[in-house]
Amino acid sequence: MNRRRLILTSALSVLTLATAVVAPTPAVAAPPSNGSLTTGIVQIIPNVGTFTGSLTTTSFTLVNGVLSAVGTISGTFTPLVGPAQTVVNKAITIPLTGLTGTCTILTLHTGAINLNVLGLNVSLAPIDLVITAQAGPGNLLGNLLCSVAHLLDAGGPLTTTLTDLLNQILGAIRL
Repeated sequence: MNRRRLILTSALSVLTLATAVVAPTPAVAAPPSNGSLTTGIVQIIPNVGTFTGSLTTTSFTLVNGVLSAVGTISGTFTPLVGPAQTVVNKAITIPLTGLTGTCTILTLHTGAINLNVLGLNVSLAPIDLVITAQAGPGNLLGNLLCSVAHLLDAGGPLTTTLTDLLNQILGAIRL
């Protein structure tokens, strides 16, 4: 039993060390100012009307811990009653809430283990253990474990890093 505990402790120590040593360091660079992402929009609002147009995202911001897309919106709103209204390059900031995802907490692969303890033979088949956490609204343990798993990430809190990465991706897009 002590040998099994020693093997598991050693495996966890190696995994922890490997994670700390191999953790990538993201490059932090200012995004080019000419990047943007344009998305077509068709929004039907029941008993009100329809908006058809486009959203051009030019950057992402982090204000008071809330990640938001910043850009302009253009299009035509056609109400069920009355004349259509056109919007051209109206500035807009959209909070991005309810983001979900998963993060790997532990991946452990062991070979077969054969123990002989004072005449008692214990054979254990290979083990593949993968523990993932699901982040999102209402997933308290998943949110906590994903936050803890990202504590050692370079660049600080996850939202700051995410904002920087989104701006870098947006800056790389050429129209």
